Amino acid sequence: MTISDAQKAMASWLGALARGGVLGDSWEQAGQAVAAFVVGEEELAALRAWFAEQPPEIATRERRAAIEVCIWMAHADREVDVEETHLLRQIIGSSLLDEDTQDELVRESHEPPSLTGLEKRLTHPVLRELLLALCWELASADGRVDKTERDFYTGLARRLDVGEVRAAEIQRAIGERVG
Repeated sequence: MTISDAQKAMASWLGALARGGVLGDSWEQAGQAVAAFVVGEEELAALRAWFAEQPPEIATRERRAAIEVCIWMAHADREVDVEETHLLRQIIGSSLLDEDTQDELVRESHEPPSLTGLEKRLTHPVLRELLLALCWELASADGRVDKTERDFYTGLARRLDVGEVRAAEIQRAIGERVG
């Protein structure tokens, strides 16, 4: 199973952000174009600058929390399909987290990790919106979005303080740009 070009591009978001927006390849360039479409270039630039200013432990915490949420989205319908597993591994592999953390996240991908304190670990509002976009793409990776995945998305948006209207806009943007 190979993931689509758009999915591969989106999977590169966390790694590119971790480098302060320095783009390593054409997939990251395409991913940044999708990210700019979702949140706007100005907001994306502010997020890049914020990541560049953070100490390594904060940047790692944010990236790890984002991946843990993606793992939860893959498990939301209680059935992790091959497409979702492949996309999760691509996201983890592109995250620029150290090897031990990546291995730990791959192990966690078999069972969803705790989301306790998520709001304190995933703090930047633009990253929260990009995470919702990534989660929606992950939910769509198997060609269908189950009611439990929609419910998880809605609850996640609420938990991350992203309004209902904005969460719906993000869904539409992903559908238009990626779909």
